[in-house]
Amino acid sequence: MSRPVSDRTPVPLLLGGPAGAPPGGGALLGLRSLLQGTSKPKEPASCLTSRDTPSPVDPDTVEVLMTFEPDPADLALSSIPGHETFDPRRHRFSEEELKPQPIMKKARKIQVPEEQKDEKYWSRRYKNNEAAKRSRDARRLKENQISVRAAFLEKENALLRQEVVAVRQELSHYRAVLSRYQAQHGAL
Repeated sequence: MSRPVSDRTPVPLLLGGPAGAPPGGGALLGLRSLLQGTSKPKEPASCLTSRDTPSPVDPDTVEVLMTFEPDPADLALSSIPGHETFDPRRHRFSEEELKPQPIMKKARKIQVPEEQKDEKYWSRRYKNNEAAKRSRDARRLKENQISVRAAFLEKENALLRQEVVAVRQELSHYRAVLSRYQAQHGAL
């Protein structure tokens, strides 16, 4: 004879979890709480702290399994020569780096007479030209890195949206199963 419904342990469903976890996740959700719409993450008893509170999943440790192969030319343009290749999966930009930069109005050029163009003038011009070139190169590198990272995030976002649709369909299915069960056997 089977046990009454109230004595049964809810069957856990695996949803997105930390990197290294089995595909499909690591955070456990009880079927009853999931079907009732009060889905709060539950950890296995061996993982609970002394206060029996579940540990939250760090979003930065969740790795979405997907194939993303950026164009090697884009990666080359996004990497500093002689340094590690830019990895759009791992690189995070700070809030400061992503802030829009104000458009500066160029200062009016002052023509220096030929008789004042001495060695000091040409040395300063050379240094200024080199600094301007480094600044343009750094800006171009940052723009390339942001565009490669944006392409990666767009693909990851599309994949996650598909996963959300699938999980919602599964949830809808289990709610229908539960309502049919409750209609036949009474509330849980």
